Amino acid sequence: MGKFLHMRRMSYVVITGLIILSVALALSPEVRAQETAMKMVFGDRSIAMPLPKDRIVVRSKYPFIDTVIRIKDTIEAKDLLIVGNIDHQELLTLVGLKTGGMLGIEFFHPRYGKVIAKNDGAAALEMPYRVVVMEANDGSVLVTYYRASAVLAPYKGCEGLGREIDGVLDDIVASIAR
Repeated sequence: MGKFLHMRRMSYVVITGLIILSVALALSPEVRAQETAMKMVFGDRSIAMPLPKDRIVVRSKYPFIDTVIRIKDTIEAKDLLIVGNIDHQELLTLVGLKTGGMLGIEFFHPRYGKVIAKNDGAAALEMPYRVVVMEANDGSVLVTYYRASAVLAPYKGCEGLGREIDGVLDDIVASIAR
């Protein structure tokens, strides 16, 4: 009887393991790559779920400071205003968490506000637009943001603005990839 119970328990362990493995294999490579990228940044304090579908994570070919400079230069070259820098690294230090560099860069242009005001003022909640530059535990640098066209899709008349900001984001990604 004891041998039977032991075999039954082992069967449950094997079945549970196979279920977990099948779920892991069913995740798309894109989701797994994004999860891996975020785990690199936070080490043991990684996120516990897949990133939302419209969240983009891109690896920079440059060190943290150079990546920040390239992103800011790209934003300014587009005649956009950098309206804020949020030093997440400094803020996390206030609560005893040590991380690599982590900077949020917010940008805007009054023409964005004009489109929003004319079409759907509720979209003002989504501005200024932002990207976050993060230095991973291994020294690599990641840039993350939400695709603007997806963020602005629910707002009437803001689809073109979303596509315009997507173009800025594409140029930002290009600037850290060359």
